[in-house]
Amino acid sequence: MSQQNYFKVPFVWDEPKPLIEVSKRLTFEPVKAIRDNSLISIVTKVMASSMDASHQKKISATSPYQEVEKYLNSAKDDCWYEDDWWQFGINEDGDIVGFVLPVIFTGCAKQGKEEGTIYDIGVLPQFRGHGFANDLLSQGTRTLQQVGIWRVFCDTWVGNERMISAFKRVGYQQYSEPWQRPI
Repeated sequence: MSQQNYFKVPFVWDEPKPLIEVSKRLTFEPVKAIRDNSLISIVTKVMASSMDASHQKKISATSPYQEVEKYLNSAKDDCWYEDDWWQFGINEDGDIVGFVLPVIFTGCAKQGKEEGTIYDIGVLPQFRGHGFANDLLSQGTRTLQQVGIWRVFCDTWVGNERMISAFKRVGYQQYSEPWQRPI
């Protein structure tokens, strides 16, 4: 069976920059503070409505919930993060609108500073179209800035116009032309 590929658009946030401003529309709570372990459920819901091929592959598995749980647990394999960094964005009504999962790449330090990425980010379908991705991305970027990174390197599926726009609005620069990534 041949491996399938799809195209991703890479973005970078190069430091040093002033700490990014984060809108006050959402409050942020560490995922671990929500005791009902809703992260897996929320990520599964976001991925179910995602156009990203890697998300669709996880959701099409026999057990999507377990596949998402395995995916989230695998972040510790190649990355490092503090549990408080993974956060839910919560609106003024107390609803979780989305999540942001910033991490540090292990082995990518440069001049004593680490390289970070947004391991995943998502807005629940009923809250899309209101700019919450900007707020979540800004919060994740700020978290990494506070750790002391030399850059944040991210990518998104070439067809995800909303996320591409969010990266640009928040201040990320496109790193190169889209590239093929395995699904």
